[in-house]
Amino acid sequence: MLESFKESEILSKDQYTQELNKLRTQLIDAQYEFKKYKRPMIVILTGLDGAGKGELVNFMADIMDTRLIETSTFWQETDEERERPYYFRYWNAMPPGGKLGIFFNGWYDRTIRRALESNDDPEAFARGLEEAADVEKMLAQDGTVIVKIWAHITKKEQKKRHDKLIKKGKQSEEITKRALWYFSKYEKITECAEAAYKATHNEFAPWEVIDCTDRRTREIHFLRVILDNMNRALKGNMPKSRTENLSGLSFPDVLGSLKQHKETDQKTYRKELDELIDEIKPLAWEAYQKCISTMIVFEGWDAAGKGGCIRRLLRAFDMRLSKVTSIAAPTSEELSRHYLWRFWRQVPRAGHIAIFDRSWYGRVLVERLENITPPADWFRGYSEINSFEKHLSDRGVHLVKFFLHITDDEQLERFKERQEIPWKQHKITDEDWRNREKNAEYKDAYNEMFFKTSTKYSPWKIIPANDKKGARMEVLKHIKGSLQKVLNK
Repeated sequence: MLESFKESEILSKDQYTQELNKLRTQLIDAQYEFKKYKRPMIVILTGLDGAGKGELVNFMADIMDTRLIETSTFWQETDEERERPYYFRYWNAMPPGGKLGIFFNGWYDRTIRRALESNDDPEAFARGLEEAADVEKMLAQDGTVIVKIWAHITKKEQKKRHDKLIKKGKQSEEITKRALWYFSKYEKITECAEAAYKATHNEFAPWEVIDCTDRRTREIHFLRVILDNMNRALKGNMPKSRTENLSGLSFPDVLGSLKQHKETDQKTYRKELDELIDEIKPLAWEAYQKCISTMIVFEGWDAAGKGGCIRRLLRAFDMRLSKVTSIAAPTSEELSRHYLWRFWRQVPRAGHIAIFDRSWYGRVLVERLENITPPADWFRGYSEINSFEKHLSDRGVHLVKFFLHITDDEQLERFKERQEIPWKQHKITDEDWRNREKNAEYKDAYNEMFFKTSTKYSPWKIIPANDKKGARMEVLKHIKGSLQKVLNK
């Protein structure tokens, strides 16, 4: 990419004016057409210090409708960002569908900066690029337009600009010092850029190198890149998922082999439940003091008792530390972004606890079985979910996933009970009965989910839940042991 870099031919003033007038109209037309597009366009603008990246974006703002553009700089991490996985800040800044987002340096910033500042080991650098490629592919296959621009100038040109900067003497000492530091790292920066290009330049997120030596040339090139990629999406030329549903495969029948327990004695239940609650409370506060955040997922059959387990858990967690999120159908705002966006935004701050009644697993469950999502998209969900949970694990998030299992006969009894008892009638709907007709299909989907998403860093804990009281105690016992384990690491 940069090894064979040659400065672009400089545009004359007449050529520039003619091309700019044409692009101005084309870009506005494309922008208003792109408003209807279901996903955003993200431009990762990075490159060499002094190349004029800020000037390019300011120039673009004079040409295009700024109401449809969001710019994110990602300078200093906030306290909230530092307490969460690295990619939280980028997911949080994701613009809605139909908008253009400019990410200065984007998710490559940390990977390249570490290599410059601490001579990060090659394996860590490669992992950083791998993570970037993984996120880009995930977004692109969902329809987000990802374009990466490297703003380039030669070392001679950079020195010329830095000398001019110093000579002016109008900049602060800090800015001057920063410019000189980047100049001293020119070779290392271009080496990192070359490696990033080779590892992550693909159909999902291509790189574009812009020669920023001449102002007019770089401006026209930049606008062309924006226009070409916007049109690429509008014409339906986005990369398609090559992952298809593989029919005919069977997975271990985890649920079929699970043994249900006998009903727990009420006196034993009361005594042990109170003891578990008292034992968990100090552990939750210790996790808060040690800045260990917790995410607890509840999945399971309708009427399996998820709500009852969550209520008992909340007795053990101070309400100031915990939050329950019930996952319903996505809003229009959520539908305009990748489905994981709303879950990234729910990652708790350090020391806090997030409890999910249903979760991101809806992608491979209800969206699959209700034909809400095409097979190629929900099938991709397994790897996307594993990637999300790996980000959480790498950041030290304590993630626990429960599945509450009841038999068909037990579910039928609970459905009837809900119909008969006045204060439980709100829990049963026609949709619950309709879903029950698909129990065999759901069972297959659950078994496939366990097989593909129970990992070393995020295993499933399957709870026999015909006995409600026993299930609640087993959930609390597991939380207690899990917290003790992470606190003693």
